[in-house]
Amino acid sequence: MRRPALAALLGLAVLPGFAAAQPVPNPPSGPGMMGGPGWRHEGHRPEDPAAFLMKFYAANTTHDGHLTLAQAKAAGMGPIAEHFTEIDTKHHGYITPYDIEAWRLDAMARRLELRGDQLRAQD
Repeated sequence: MRRPALAALLGLAVLPGFAAAQPVPNPPSGPGMMGGPGWRHEGHRPEDPAAFLMKFYAANTTHDGHLTLAQAKAAGMGPIAEHFTEIDTKHHGYITPYDIEAWRLDAMARRLELRGDQLRAQD
C-alpha cells in the first residue's frame, strides 16, 4: 500500500517539470512585426534615463528644475526645443522632466495606435 502511494507522489512531483519543458510557440514575425526584420521604432532612439536627466539638469542653468526654450536651445537639445510648445501643455513657459516623459509616452501611444490600425486593416 505504501509503494503505490509513494509512486503516485513521485509522479505528481515530476509532472510540473514535464509541463515546463514543453516548447513555446514562436511569436509571429515578419516585415513590420515586433522583432521581425522590418520592425523599427520610427525615429525613436532609446536613451538612458540617468543620462537624459544629467543632460536636462546641465541645461537647466538656473537650477530650478524648469527648462526654458532658450536653455533647451543653448544646450543643443534639438527635439526638445523643436517640440517645446507641444511639451509645455500647461503653457508655463518651461518644462520639467515629467513633461518631457509624458510627451514621449503620448507620441509612442500615437505611433502604436497608428500601427495597430495598419495591422487591423491587413486582416
